[in-house]
Amino acid sequence: MRREILRQLQSEYEERRQENDRIFFERRAEAERKSPEIGRLMDARQDLIFSSVRGIIMGNKPDQIPEKMAEITEKIRSLLTENGFSRDYLEPVYRCPLCRDTGYVGEPVREMCSCMQKELTRRLYAESGLGDLREQTYDTFRLDIFPDTVLPGLGCSQRQMMEMIRDMTKNWAEQWPQVRDYCGVVFSGASGLGKTFLLHAMARVMLDRGLNVMVLSSYKAQEIMRKAYYSRDGQDDLNMLMEMDVLFLDDLGTEPLLDNVTVSQFFNLFNERQNHQKACVISTNLSLKNLRERYTERIASRLLDRSRMMVIEMRGEDIRKNR
Repeated sequence: MRREILRQLQSEYEERRQENDRIFFERRAEAERKSPEIGRLMDARQDLIFSSVRGIIMGNKPDQIPEKMAEITEKIRSLLTENGFSRDYLEPVYRCPLCRDTGYVGEPVREMCSCMQKELTRRLYAESGLGDLREQTYDTFRLDIFPDTVLPGLGCSQRQMMEMIRDMTKNWAEQWPQVRDYCGVVFSGASGLGKTFLLHAMARVMLDRGLNVMVLSSYKAQEIMRKAYYSRDGQDDLNMLMEMDVLFLDDLGTEPLLDNVTVSQFFNLFNERQNHQKACVISTNLSLKNLRERYTERIASRLLDRSRMMVIEMRGEDIRKNR
């Protein structure tokens, strides 16, 4: 996904440069019609640049080239204003002053310009399903909204529990696949405990690291698998679910339970991804017991094997009610 979007952006920047050139030469032609001297001066300036470059290549020191360039440029600008144009009318055309619409800056080491990086990030977020969820990050994750009273049977408060969960999941998101202690994460717990927020925060970390990431609801995932099951038209979307480096599934258990589709297709999805060392991060409102009952032991054995998955059971109060 990242490579395809980057190739598309590079192509668009090339088209932008061609459009910039078209605008520039139209402006030059318009200016020359009013003052042919402008064209002669621009050609003279270009010849001066070429001769300067040739001299540098041959080891000769250019003689007063900057001064001559400045003199010609000032004459061009004066002629432009005399003929009703702005002084910068024949300056190079571009949107970004840093890269001049090449998309890259720096010599000899080239780096992506901030303008291209910003657009690349925007498109990656949109394609991955994180387009409107940029505020859900580890930086904006607030521990103070969780109660600091000890939870019965746990020996720690909800706030302390969430601090540990935050640190564990952030560490995993920053290191996978270099560290393969787990091939995925399962968040289990009632509504309003922060599962979806952490899922999105993890997705952002891994997307920013350059991994191919997709975030979607379990309902949407089932629709993709159902379509592929009954028609070849959905095979490309299913392949995408299989091939993503990290697949984030939110609200597993809210999709309808379809005979011969839901359980079998989710099993194939999880099984194939684990076999090919692709990660899954899943949130569900179901308890671990209910998850086993709904999806059978075949799926539970893939998702709840604590030797392969980081299984996180979240407890406490619904923080949305408190807020």
